[in-house]
Amino acid sequence: MGLPLTFFVGKGGVGKTTVSAAYAVRLAAKYPKKRFVLLSTDPAHSLADVFELKLSKELQKIPRLPNLQVWQVDAEHRFKEFLQEYREEIADLVESGTFLSRQEVDSFLRTTLPGLAEMSALLTIHDLLESGKYDEIVVDTAPIGHTMQLFRIPDQLARFLEFLELSSKRDAVLAAHFAGVATETSIPVLDRWEQVLTDLRNALSQRGSRLVMVTSAEKFSLEESKRTAAQLKDESNVRIHTVVLNRVVRRAGECARCKLRAKRTQAALQFLNKTFRGTPIKIGEDPGGPIVELTALKAFGKHLFDGQKLGPASLFTPSAKKRAAPKFVAAEWPGEASELTFTLGKGGVGKTTISSGLAFTLRKRHKATPVLICSTDPAPSLDDAFMQKIGSEPITVLHDREFLACELDATVEYRRWSERLKRQLSDSLQIQQGGLHVELSFEHEMIAALLDIVPPCVDEVFAIFKIFDLLAVRGQSVGIDMAPTGHALELLKTPDRLLVWSRLLMRRLAAHREVPIARDLAVEVASIAQRARELVQMLKDQEHSRIFVVMLAEPMPDRETRRLLGDLKALGLHPQAVFINRVLFPEDANGCTRCENAYVWQLATLASQAVTWKGLSYAIRDLPTELAGKRGLEMLTTELWQLE
Repeated sequence: MGLPLTFFVGKGGVGKTTVSAAYAVRLAAKYPKKRFVLLSTDPAHSLADVFELKLSKELQKIPRLPNLQVWQVDAEHRFKEFLQEYREEIADLVESGTFLSRQEVDSFLRTTLPGLAEMSALLTIHDLLESGKYDEIVVDTAPIGHTMQLFRIPDQLARFLEFLELSSKRDAVLAAHFAGVATETSIPVLDRWEQVLTDLRNALSQRGSRLVMVTSAEKFSLEESKRTAAQLKDESNVRIHTVVLNRVVRRAGECARCKLRAKRTQAALQFLNKTFRGTPIKIGEDPGGPIVELTALKAFGKHLFDGQKLGPASLFTPSAKKRAAPKFVAAEWPGEASELTFTLGKGGVGKTTISSGLAFTLRKRHKATPVLICSTDPAPSLDDAFMQKIGSEPITVLHDREFLACELDATVEYRRWSERLKRQLSDSLQIQQGGLHVELSFEHEMIAALLDIVPPCVDEVFAIFKIFDLLAVRGQSVGIDMAPTGHALELLKTPDRLLVWSRLLMRRLAAHREVPIARDLAVEVASIAQRARELVQMLKDQEHSRIFVVMLAEPMPDRETRRLLGDLKALGLHPQAVFINRVLFPEDANGCTRCENAYVWQLATLASQAVTWKGLSYAIRDLPTELAGKRGLEMLTTELWQLE
């Protein structure tokens, strides 16, 4: 279990997948006699796009580099495999200790475990560590907010184990009370999972484990890296080993756009040297286009980690012919008033900026309509977008009393709710004699343990429930800046999972319906199920809610957006528009090799957009400034272009 673990973490869109892939390729090329594995824990995987390969759900060798294997972890598939070995034993264990049926136990195992994606990732890491086959394990993580969840999972797994162990003791507790017989039994599945938990904690804390923070020179990314480093240190006692400043310009030539980016690079280096004092900083230059396929990844890995020159521009130039420039028609920003607006997209494409622009436009056009913009992203950026401190309660932004913003910590919201329920339950238990007291006490423990297991997607769902309260303000329009793609989709699939979880609590409470507090709690839990149903109805009602998707005109965001739109269609959801952010116009390239390269890549993407989403796609020009505060939002929403 002493193998090195290297985690690449960072805000969405900074190039974590590219950097982690380049690192793994470099290792494999440099040490051909050693074996390495690169795995992705992001529900919205991009490894296949980076390597330009079709990847399966299992370990897969990289052609021309046989000592490197990659694995895009399919969370649901992976966890089903893990449970298969123990399903019967767990079902017997829970069924024998509670009033739950076998069917309910099975539903619980399939849908109610906390952080399925992150838990599956850690179980996969554990299996790889236990195999002893690899010299280093490289992990490409999800965007920051959900990576934090990855490091919290061992504690959540411990709570789940406590629930299973407690559920197995019901008969023993009653036997000890009535017959005076105390029994201690060893339960293999619990022993096994306890060992997994211990191994994972040891692996995450050992010296060989390294965290590499990937960031860009953008203010949003830099501030997020600072917040995340502090949070990791406080919550998990984990420190950043190396910082990668990616997608930067150091040699600008005569290009005015690149000169501005070079200036930002210098400012970013000063910020990082001050924030991560004494931590090595690696710098990855932007070639103007995506770094894909093995040859380019090798060159980028040597550049980034060995300090070599980036390599010839031809490595990063699209092979396709330069296409004709697309036709753009001037358009107005969408500004229709609606109860609820959702903004989705891959990390780093500018969701927060577009969400803020939509809210800003709505507020400007509808003076009588109060507007609230709310982030449900575990790593929110509204602070940076509005250039002021924003917390969990709505606060006035841009000096407009009818324009509010908040960043919800939904896990905290859930904890407050569950702690309140547990206090109510505890206070209601009267001192009673005989079996009823023992039975109620045990049920109290069971319900408390179940409340301690945070349901999946609590980050988004309890935020949504909070927003339902905010919607109670008559006439107010609420815009939601969602988490990155993979976890936003999990939200849209969550109501059914939440219904299973609430039914389990209802089942426990129904056994004691004669106790007033049990009835009160049952009403509260039932309201959770009702709100889940309301969420589904509102999402599908285009009269009261709207969905916008944000992307970049680059191959990887384009592919992920296509997958996202397919998933939305399968859920019966239809976006009102696709915003293509940071689009270069012909005059923006200005003879610069780097900008010209980026422009050619964009043309290829935009050509396919014009065919696929005709009349649905809007282009936002790549403006050479940070779009933050009132001035930035005014600049952002001054013009919009529709792609014909």
